[in-house]
Amino acid sequence: MKIKYLGHSSFYVEGKDFSVVTDPFDGIGYDIERVKANFCTISHEHFDHNFAFGIDADKIISQSEGAFEKIDSFHDDKVGKLRGENRIFCFTIDGVRFCHMGDLGESFNRSLVEKIGKADVLFIPIGGKYTITAKEAKRYIDAINPKTAIAMHFKTRLSTIDIASADEFISLTGARRYGEEIDFENVEELARTIVMASPDQR
Repeated sequence: MKIKYLGHSSFYVEGKDFSVVTDPFDGIGYDIERVKANFCTISHEHFDHNFAFGIDADKIISQSEGAFEKIDSFHDDKVGKLRGENRIFCFTIDGVRFCHMGDLGESFNRSLVEKIGKADVLFIPIGGKYTITAKEAKRYIDAINPKTAIAMHFKTRLSTIDIASADEFISLTGARRYGEEIDFENVEELARTIVMASPDQR
């Protein structure tokens, strides 16, 4: 199985069953790699998460259907009054359950944790301001208890989005830095918390 970090909150996940791109972006200071995938999930309709034209996907997923379970949440801690709603997507590839939290902005919510349930790989925002912070991300990780949690939506070298870097998340969780791509056969091989190299950090 392969996980490739395309940048910001966008990942390419490829297994034997199918391939998925999450939250393709535009207008953040660098371009997304144009990859081909069976599916593309969109967590919400903001330019840095819904640039489906930037990739080559057979089908766009914005609701629960087929292998994809949508969980409703909010983009802020004011029940959506500031930035609207956010869609969390869970899906299973080759027996590995992935959960992409999109631009989750809700402070820790036990009910949301229960809806998510089991997750082997958790993609979680950490940059604050528009999403949860590194401290809030740690609370969610501790509660969901995934086999690995991969940080997203953080400041990088060329990123123009005004959010925090991954430094606090690494300090709080002991996250291990990985490259831009991870190939693995068993999710147990991966570190508990991970910060992958964004393409603009090469």
